[in-house]
Amino acid sequence: MRQGLQKMFLLSGVALVMGGCGNASAEVEDQMETLEESSIQQDLQTLINYEDQLQEDFETSLEGEDLSNFADSSAEVFTNVDERSAILENLRETTSTHESVNQELQEITFQEDEAEIEETVSSISENLGSINGTMESFIPQYEEVLDAERSYYNSLGESSADYEDFNEGLETVNEQHESLDEHYRSLNESLTNLEENKNHAFELLSREDES
Repeated sequence: MRQGLQKMFLLSGVALVMGGCGNASAEVEDQMETLEESSIQQDLQTLINYEDQLQEDFETSLEGEDLSNFADSSAEVFTNVDERSAILENLRETTSTHESVNQELQEITFQEDEAEIEETVSSISENLGSINGTMESFIPQYEEVLDAERSYYNSLGESSADYEDFNEGLETVNEQHESLDEHYRSLNESLTNLEENKNHAFELLSREDES
């Protein structure tokens, strides 16, 4: 439906096996591994991929001789909406995991000689706080967008639907999608910073393990 906006997220995972770390470092390592296993980036990228596919699905759905596929919800756009709805549920669970990780990180006690890793963990916690805060707004707002899409697609199958309904509904859906753009920009920035800080944390933990 919406074109022109590119929303790509950096997906960089670091897999390291470490041993012999101090208590604080071991706790940090555990939480870093949890973050690696619960990637918000991947789900967001999948969501964006379905958005990119939506225009094609919509055009395909309009190719029939009538619009009965909209009336009975068999049009391809409904599958697209359902897939994105499922991704939102995954994002909700992942956000909950990230909130737990952030809480655990904030409770770690560091020694005086662990100032660098403590500073990095503090930055990670700040990144997670920003991401989680954005997701708290993004998920319910995206659900509203999906509800609006479903309503619009269903309306196209009504016998009373005309060209004006088609255009006005399409404009409304596009405007609601555009309302998500600021969330995407914020998430992109925060997730990029999180990846950088996570990688730095892994480097510090690896250096400690080698010493």
